[in-house]
Amino acid sequence: VVLSIGHWFLHPAVYYEGGSVLGCHYCPGLNHTEIGFYDVMRKAIKTALKAIIERKSTDGNGIDVFLTSFSPSHFEGEWDKAGACPKTKPYEEGEKMVEGMDADMRSIAIEEMEAAKVNAKQFKGLRLETLDVTKLSLMRPDGHPGPYMYPFPFANGVQEHVQNDCVHWCLPGPIDTWNQIVLEVIRRWSVVSKREE
Repeated sequence: VVLSIGHWFLHPAVYYEGGSVLGCHYCPGLNHTEIGFYDVMRKAIKTALKAIIERKSTDGNGIDVFLTSFSPSHFEGEWDKAGACPKTKPYEEGEKMVEGMDADMRSIAIEEMEAAKVNAKQFKGLRLETLDVTKLSLMRPDGHPGPYMYPFPFANGVQEHVQNDCVHWCLPGPIDTWNQIVLEVIRRWSVVSKREE
């Protein structure tokens, strides 16, 4: 199971729990309390991991679970006001640091996975790991489709406003590294399992 979290929590939303409104994120004009998205994201991760652990306790089959940490966007300027991701090569080590919201979102994922690992220790065959992609993704601003989120964005000349996609990733591209990391972790788990047999 690969749980991928992040940018969907940044969208305007009204949050419900048990049929009642908890609050909202960016909901001007609605009569709801602004609660942001950090606690809601934490609750979503906690709920998903708890459900997986509880299912494992009843079915007895092995489950491998990865939780992907937050993947930063690389907009220069405001995303909805001609923001762009114009970089053509990766940042150098130390040139860009994980900070602010990117660091906060990453921390929530790491903390919740570590708590889930403690709860899951009692179950054999349940392996949990964070796929921590935040820093390595931050270092690759060159891997986004930019204005090429739609084919031929300049076919009719350069428009006054060109939408850029600085959140999603090109394929092939930096996210291929994520797959290589997952495969390496699974390979190591297999080696440990064979030693235990």
